[in-house]
Amino acid sequence: MTRIIPIKTGTIRIRPHHRAGDKTKALWRRRLDILTDRDWTEPLPIYTYLIEHDEGLILLDCGETARAGFFPWWHPFFRFNVDLNIEPGDEIGPQLRARGIDPRRDLKALVLSHLHHDHADGLEHFRGTEIVVSDENYRASQGLAGTIRGAVPGQWPSWFDPIRKQFDGPAVAGFEGSIPLTDDGSVLAVPTPGHMAGHLSVVVRTPDVTWFLAGDATYDQDLLLRRVVDGPAEDVTVSLATMDRIAGLAAQEPTVLLPAHDPDAERRLDDRAVLTPAAAE
Repeated sequence: MTRIIPIKTGTIRIRPHHRAGDKTKALWRRRLDILTDRDWTEPLPIYTYLIEHDEGLILLDCGETARAGFFPWWHPFFRFNVDLNIEPGDEIGPQLRARGIDPRRDLKALVLSHLHHDHADGLEHFRGTEIVVSDENYRASQGLAGTIRGAVPGQWPSWFDPIRKQFDGPAVAGFEGSIPLTDDGSVLAVPTPGHMAGHLSVVVRTPDVTWFLAGDATYDQDLLLRRVVDGPAEDVTVSLATMDRIAGLAAQEPTVLLPAHDPDAERRLDDRAVLTPAAAE
């Protein structure tokens, strides 16, 4: 039996203009709104999702690190616009070990939705594990340009050499391609760009419900239903198309949406609360 286990790896506060951007504005204006915003959101969870499947354990994302001095001092976003609350025990490695799972040995794969800091800074726990990322996102996260976008490539482990994938698997309900993650085809990654180039989400199909592990394709279900993009979204048009594809999948099969920073995600998972337009009311 397939099971989804949410693992919260600490919390993050961001600026309200980060969580919900003005899609009528250009990227530089939306990012300026973030930098000049003086308010904070409530603490938002940083979820990773563990998929228990007959073929093995698959983890989506590896969360944030508790290490001090991890971020480049010169980057205004890291200095002024993100407030992390991560204790050493919140990191994904200790949490997996507490469940009797060795992150270096017991996973079929670690899949990264994208390489932004709060999704990939726990890489140090996974030496020896197969790590999957889209080729486009890996390339977008390299060097100074990747750092400006919110990745921290200067802190990636020296051994980090992920399997860089193209979406050359079968199309899935409006998504033009996929990356199969299990031989039976029930777990697969689909392209969900917009927030960042090459961003992916993971679809887990079971006989009763489809779980859509969204990463940052949207920050929460309400924003998706209202078609509100996040402030840092690199391409508003692409983000909106991604949201529409997710909604289209949910129209075809009962789908529970599980983003990385949605405070209501665990409740929806427990209740199997599917994504419908009525959920916005």
